[in-house]
Amino acid sequence: MLNFSRWTITAILLPLVIGVLCAVPSFLPEATVAKLPSFMQTRVNLGLDLAGGSHLLLEASTQDVAKQRLTNMEEQVRTELRRGDSKIAVGDISSRDGKLSFMVRDPAQVDAAVERIRPLTQGAGLTGQRDFNVEVVNSSTITITPTKAGIDNAVRSAMEVATEVIRKRIDEMGTREPTIQQQGGNRIVVQVPGLQDPKALKDLLGQTAKLEFKLVDTTANPAEVAQGRAPVGSEVLPYPANPSGSPVIAVKRQVMVSGEDLTDATQGYDQNNQAIVNIRFNGAGGRRFGQVTSQNVDRPFAIILDGKVLSAPNINEPILGGSAQISGNFTVESANQLAIALRSGKLPVALTVVEERTVGPGLGADSIRAGLIASVVAVIAVAAFMFMSYSRFGMYANLAVAINVLVILGVMGMLGATLTLPGIAGFVLTIGTAVDANVLIYERIREERRRGRNVVQSIEFGYKEASRTIFEANVTHAIAGGVMLVLGSGPVKGFAIVLLIGIATSVFTAVTFTRVLVANWVRRTRPTDIVMGYVRIVRDNTNIGFVAIRRWAFGFTALLTVLAVGVTAHQKLNLGVDFVGGLMIEAKFPQAVETDRVRNTIARLNVGESSLQQFGDANTVQIRLPLPDQGGAGAANVVVEKTRQAMQADFPGVTFSRYDTVSGKVSGELIRDGIIAVMLAVIGIAVFSWFRYEWQFGVSTFVAIMHDVLMTLGFFAVTQLEFDLNIIAAVLTIVGYSINDKMVIDDRIRENMRKYRKMDMKALIDLSVNETLPRTVMTSVTILLALGALLFLGGHVLRGFTAAMMLGIIVGTYSSVYVSSSLLITLGLNPQAAEKKAAKKSGYGGQAERVAPRNDGAQP
Repeated sequence: MLNFSRWTITAILLPLVIGVLCAVPSFLPEATVAKLPSFMQTRVNLGLDLAGGSHLLLEASTQDVAKQRLTNMEEQVRTELRRGDSKIAVGDISSRDGKLSFMVRDPAQVDAAVERIRPLTQGAGLTGQRDFNVEVVNSSTITITPTKAGIDNAVRSAMEVATEVIRKRIDEMGTREPTIQQQGGNRIVVQVPGLQDPKALKDLLGQTAKLEFKLVDTTANPAEVAQGRAPVGSEVLPYPANPSGSPVIAVKRQVMVSGEDLTDATQGYDQNNQAIVNIRFNGAGGRRFGQVTSQNVDRPFAIILDGKVLSAPNINEPILGGSAQISGNFTVESANQLAIALRSGKLPVALTVVEERTVGPGLGADSIRAGLIASVVAVIAVAAFMFMSYSRFGMYANLAVAINVLVILGVMGMLGATLTLPGIAGFVLTIGTAVDANVLIYERIREERRRGRNVVQSIEFGYKEASRTIFEANVTHAIAGGVMLVLGSGPVKGFAIVLLIGIATSVFTAVTFTRVLVANWVRRTRPTDIVMGYVRIVRDNTNIGFVAIRRWAFGFTALLTVLAVGVTAHQKLNLGVDFVGGLMIEAKFPQAVETDRVRNTIARLNVGESSLQQFGDANTVQIRLPLPDQGGAGAANVVVEKTRQAMQADFPGVTFSRYDTVSGKVSGELIRDGIIAVMLAVIGIAVFSWFRYEWQFGVSTFVAIMHDVLMTLGFFAVTQLEFDLNIIAAVLTIVGYSINDKMVIDDRIRENMRKYRKMDMKALIDLSVNETLPRTVMTSVTILLALGALLFLGGHVLRGFTAAMMLGIIVGTYSSVYVSSSLLITLGLNPQAAEKKAAKKSGYGGQAERVAPRNDGAQP
């Protein structure tokens, strides 16, 4: 196992070299990267929480799509039944209950009516269904019902068009490297780096830009119009800028010309130097517009945008040439936005902002700086500790960790992945966990050496036996990461990406790469002994009776768990806006400020009950406000703007580094997804442990992990630290780490059950826990060193995340040693069951050793 051919060494080193080279562009200026060959232009994208910018989640209403399709079908049916000389007379068309129905006056024409209507329907994608069902009811009534397949297909098509329209609008704004992608069936994610005030962006994206020109109905009774009633063939629309003072106006339903015939739209000025929008129609639209205006001279017509009348000028003369002007009390900025919206085309469905997150460049720069400092300190601390503990082998581990970090960056660059702030935490965690595999290997080498094997045998057995455990432990860790990737959103996904890539690369560097280094050292020096470092937190050959105090441990664990559940139920978690919805504004003051002064400023605005908390330091205050009951995203914008203006007036020099807006609907989904993610991770890992070992291992794993999760929740209930999406990522990571610890101990228990099949189960478990205790403690210490650097130097944004991780490491180590392993006895585990299962897997593990143990349960 220590003999590597040149080809094998090349095959091992080549991917590492490629990974490191792909990481280099991420450290170079963009101008330098642009000069590199195309295959070398692989940079890691910075998330908005690091680069600054705005994140919007837009949602389309499927009901609006269905309603619009029904309206369009109604117009087509009317047109089709009136076509030609053989018109078909029908009664009023009803659109109740989401379907169209009407009666054919002459029963003899029912079949002819159906024949005309059926061609208006079409196939719904590849489902084999039609988008509408046409049926005859009561011999003379025809119903047209939209099918689910038709609605789904229409929503899918509308979202594809909407995504492209939004992309065009944002490109017109000249923003840098925006990200626009569809999420789920009816949502679109928009991320714009560097954009600090997303109000203009939201106004632009929220505009459907459905432009229509219709004649004003001058025959309508003003009194009835004011009550919302219009003559047949007309409709009442809002007209905020009506010179007569009435907020509504009656217009004909028939469209003279629509925005679909536009070829261009630009911002300009009229003769009074007022901002307007100049538009130009295509040939067909220009001819139709000229014809209608020629026939209606001295009559007013309405310019309608998204169902609202902008203006209703009089037709003084025919408007020929295919050009027109739109006026409506515009500012230069609003006229330019309307021109952009019209040029890019109308949205097929209205979109509303259901989630918004904005990070200032200052906070992003601070986060990068704090994250880099924490990473450097973590690397130095872990490297020094590994060197003192394992000497030469520790240096091999440190080199593997350094290469591992660069390879992760390289892989992320090749995948075009995004590095978020929790992603930096993932790097720091990777630094700690990457040495776990090396600790497992080195402790096993020590153990084999103490058993009397020679140097080469000890190294070979150390790598062989530890590799199996490393693989199984990382599979369970990957389960938690996979759940985060599938069910997580935003920063959680960023953390999951770093974690999953880190799991794959760390196994390769820790197991394969370090084996090459050790094999080369053995061939060159032919050592007669293995000398490692002299720092030992846990001495060799410990003989602690963990099982003897298991009832005390179970009682203590049950008490802590009940207290954690009770505190969480009584005290409640301090849920962030991710989970309860609302507005969150982070304000940074030039000097320390009292929260009562800030609260008084907010109270004057009458924007709802505020919740204030100093965040990170005395200069930073986090302001949380409820979402307005009415008005949607527009009302939320007003609240944010009022708050900012009031704060700037009362506290000169205040800056706003971050603010989030999350609707109640999205927050409910995040809570649901978070709970599902944690439960799936716990169940998935327990099931893997069950099938990989015996059922007792799965049950004990489930109990211990639930203890770790509940203890974490209790900690957040007591401390009232904010519980947000990042903490869900922390909880899932705790689940992964806890099972990592447990898997190492469980694997040793199984191994010893095969070796010492006549040993008393209590003595066997004590032996297994004591044998793996140095690895358990050493790994926990290295990870705590890395997390400690992140806690004190990583900035306030990740403080809760890091605190949760540190608590999880401590609690997970305790439950692995005192709870999970001892619970196997209570569940009735015995060596005979393991022997039967192992017999089915030929070649797995070492040959059983029939050695009589000492009565004290110590290592034979």
